[in-house]
Amino acid sequence: MHEYELSVDTGGHRLSGTVCLPAPAGRYPVVLMLHGSGPLDRDENMRGQRLDVFNTIAHRLAASGIASVRYDKRGCGKSTGVYSNASHSDFVHDALAWVDRLASAPFSAGGITLLGHSEGTVVAPRVAVERAEVRALVLLCPTVTDFETVLMRQAEQIEGELTRLPGLQGKLLRFYTRLTGSPVASQRKLLARIRASTTPTLRIGLRTLEAAWLRELLQLEIAPLLAAVRCPMLVVAAAKDIQCDPEDAQRIAAQNPLAEAHVIEDLTHILRRDTRPASLFGYQQLLAQPVDSQLLELIAGWLERQPARDELTQNTT
Repeated sequence: MHEYELSVDTGGHRLSGTVCLPAPAGRYPVVLMLHGSGPLDRDENMRGQRLDVFNTIAHRLAASGIASVRYDKRGCGKSTGVYSNASHSDFVHDALAWVDRLASAPFSAGGITLLGHSEGTVVAPRVAVERAEVRALVLLCPTVTDFETVLMRQAEQIEGELTRLPGLQGKLLRFYTRLTGSPVASQRKLLARIRASTTPTLRIGLRTLEAAWLRELLQLEIAPLLAAVRCPMLVVAAAKDIQCDPEDAQRIAAQNPLAEAHVIEDLTHILRRDTRPASLFGYQQLLAQPVDSQLLELIAGWLERQPARDELTQNTT
């Protein structure tokens, strides 16, 4: 395996990333990795949360002769810019810039697969319909449900968990919500403020909220995006995903015959397994585990079965 730095300039920003090759020389199928939400670096890590998702996947793919590229979001890691000012479309434009850069990369055998996690599963189809170089999509923890429903579902999950959370932590959090309002009521209030806003960011207490990004996601119709994709898709849902409905994988496959859907039992949104009841409060403990091996084998095996770009060209002429 061989890794090195690569950068792309887009919209006045320089995005930094890592190329991961099976060997220093050669031409390979290429996977471009697209992040979930949050100020994430190229490995989907941020302060206080070390997921190590994209580097783990990249190293497994290299073992199967597949190259990959992962990058820091604008304003994160080594990339320039201000993360909080970016919209969802800005992240789409960043991904498009990487596709354009990789289309002529000397290590590319032709054609690019987009691998998206969470919000990345919405970025990926937007990029795929814009660029013929995209040959396949891998969607991990996808959603076809509108984002307001997704966010309200998360708030309802947190509210339910708070009533059952044991110990001092549970008592303190329940006391805090009595002062600030329930998670569901607070979420409704926040979404109303976002919809009424016009600035790139909003100040909510001590936190700066990415208003432009969330406004756009709230307006986005996801189902038509996924229905418009005209390349093979591997759609993998996590059975214990609290953020994204695991049933959405089958809904995507039902509306697009090019999609192959899988649901991995006990898998969570952070791509670790949990045999306990699904809980947002258990994530920190799960991070001590590695990314699920069944997921890694499913991704690598599916990509190995995809036809090379030359074969695709011959089949369409």
